[in-house]
Amino acid sequence: MIEKVAVVGLGLIGGSIAKALRKYTDIDVIGVDIDTKTLDKALREGTISEAFREINFALDVDALFICTPVGKIADSVKKIYPHLKKGCIITDVGSTKKVVMEEIEKFLPPDFYFIGGHPMAGTEKAGYDYSHPDLFVNSFYFLIPSSSVEEGILEIFVKEIIKKIGAKPVIVDYNEHDRIVGVISHVPHIVSTTLSNFAHRECKDALKYAAGGFKDTTRIALSQTEMWKDIIFSNREVVLDLLRNYKNLLEEFVYHLERGDEEFLVDFFDKARECRKILEV
Repeated sequence: MIEKVAVVGLGLIGGSIAKALRKYTDIDVIGVDIDTKTLDKALREGTISEAFREINFALDVDALFICTPVGKIADSVKKIYPHLKKGCIITDVGSTKKVVMEEIEKFLPPDFYFIGGHPMAGTEKAGYDYSHPDLFVNSFYFLIPSSSVEEGILEIFVKEIIKKIGAKPVIVDYNEHDRIVGVISHVPHIVSTTLSNFAHRECKDALKYAAGGFKDTTRIALSQTEMWKDIIFSNREVVLDLLRNYKNLLEEFVYHLERGDEEFLVDFFDKARECRKILEV
């Protein structure tokens, strides 16, 4: 049974996890954050029962969520795990997995269970003020168990937490995960930011006339710079490979456009429309 959980980092995702656990489970939630105002607000709202700025003492919890930026996950685990009881489940919510998990497996003893996690939910907003208990309802939640995680431990984590907060668990290895999110998250973010920079460079006055299509396409360019810098660099090899493929596709489009190939353009747009319809089901 998972009866007590600590959440490190009460931002959008960490705050939403804490709120979801409060709303949908009987699990006691401890909050850890460097921002005292965030901790005070979470206490006042009843999201957490205890608040700490750091963990430098023995902490009796059954599971620990690391909800820091990707670049700080491994260091956070290394700093905190000596204060946890053996058998504790440790998980994260980072957008990339290979680099993080390989680093953690170098030092984490086998009597702790690390389950890489990545909820496919969120917005371009950041911070506890934007967190919501229903953020994960009907959202996919990637889980990547490390080699020391027994099947029974994973089943408990899925049953007691992931499914109860309304998420749909998807168990993959870290290579598959990083490729998937590279395609549907990391490259799209780069495309969004590139389009924003392109519009400003080519004709910045055009931005004041932008309507729904441009705004929808570039919305995620509003996301936190520091967070996305860490994400892109931690999945750099995958992202570079995907960007080369994306560049090739753009060059193919340019080639046929230069030659006035209407048949290609019609087929290109038709295929894109059919692909996009999948998301409407």
